[in-house]
Amino acid sequence: MGFDVGTRRGRSKKGRGKWQVERERHQLDQSRPDVFFKDASPIGEMIPRLMKKIGLEDEQWLETLSMEWARLVGEAVARHTRPGRFKKRELTVFVDSSVWLNELSRYGRKEMLAKLRERFGKGKITSISLKLDPEGPN
Repeated sequence: MGFDVGTRRGRSKKGRGKWQVERERHQLDQSRPDVFFKDASPIGEMIPRLMKKIGLEDEQWLETLSMEWARLVGEAVARHTRPGRFKKRELTVFVDSSVWLNELSRYGRKEMLAKLRERFGKGKITSISLKLDPEGPN
């Protein structure tokens, strides 16, 4: 008379599914197992959806923009500017001095907007607002 691994409290495993056996073994309250991996997606696809769902999509986009800033606007402009806020499809660019603010307002805003639209699409950014950097010079 040996111990039967397939039984528990004298009941046979026969006729019961694996979940039922696990449920009894681990004393789980759930009547059905959780469905894992049914809608599995790569994490790289999940993060943008999650950020959008919790209202942080713009912050994620600004982080991407910050990483690409120098390449998009050029090294000289990037040394004196940084992406600031993004609200209602308007990008606020912070500029470190009034000289650069004046220069970019007169000559650089359109070119900057064109490059950003080329990279991110016309619908992402509708306008650029230039402001003195509240944190001061870089």
